[in-house]
Amino acid sequence: MFSWLEFEILELPRVEYLVLLGVLVAVFAYLVYYSYRIIKRYRFMGGTATSLIRSAAQGHVELKGLGEWLPNDEIRSPFSNRRCVWYHCTIEKRKRSGKRTTWTNISDQRSSHLFRLVDDTGDCIIDPDHAHVIPELDITWYGHSPDYRTRGPSKPAWFSFSLGNYRFRERLLLTAGTLYALGGFRTVHSNPSDAFIAKQVEELVKTWKLQPGKYLREYDLDQNGKIEQQEWKAIRAAASKQVLNRLNSEKKEHHVMSRPDNRRQPYILSATPEEDLLARKKWRACLSLSAAFLAFTSLVVMFSIRAPFSI
Repeated sequence: MFSWLEFEILELPRVEYLVLLGVLVAVFAYLVYYSYRIIKRYRFMGGTATSLIRSAAQGHVELKGLGEWLPNDEIRSPFSNRRCVWYHCTIEKRKRSGKRTTWTNISDQRSSHLFRLVDDTGDCIIDPDHAHVIPELDITWYGHSPDYRTRGPSKPAWFSFSLGNYRFRERLLLTAGTLYALGGFRTVHSNPSDAFIAKQVEELVKTWKLQPGKYLREYDLDQNGKIEQQEWKAIRAAASKQVLNRLNSEKKEHHVMSRPDNRRQPYILSATPEEDLLARKKWRACLSLSAAFLAFTSLVVMFSIRAPFSI
């Protein structure tokens, strides 16, 4: 039935046969490794329960919420000036060598700005460095100059025509968009320094000095209208107590997510819901395993027809 295949394999020159065999081995090994990575990430995502920020444990956690700026901050894409919490903007130049065409990266701007993930229980600061980001918008367009202000499409298109020697790509996580995050979670306690406390005490004492009749009368123990050295000590002690009580009542901790200390654990920021991500990874794993099986079958067939080291 497959006599033609046997004939073709037997007629191949030895060098070409060994090269083909090596390519199949490399393809098989890569597909097995790729499948392993996808399955591992799939298990991490599917096996990690979604946590609320307020009650999340320290370590590798999964969060869901909205992406927002930090207070008094603003992030905009350098290409389109869109409001976003993360961007990755690249410019590539086309180069031709005979019939071969390649694209060379000439500009790569990737956001490293901190932003927040907000859920019903609180907010978490996101450090996007080293994250695998799946954006909400991924737009590609072409131009005849490296000027990125060339008007690009307002939304992704199914087809983009190469009408220029420069290719622009803009990937964005938009403000107030849904965000899925899987990474290293930790709580940072921001305790004020002694110098900061001392400065706050001095500022409070200065405020009291401006209205001595209102704030300092109770410390004038001998009621002579003058504040003596011992009385100033009591005033400073009272000011220090008031400052410490105020600082203790304020929020002193911040939740932060960044790349896990264990590099084997994934760090993912995605505008795509978790359910869709899991479905995609499941299909990719199935396809890559099927392709690996096909490559392995081809190797077995080639070995059965012609041993690689036969004389």
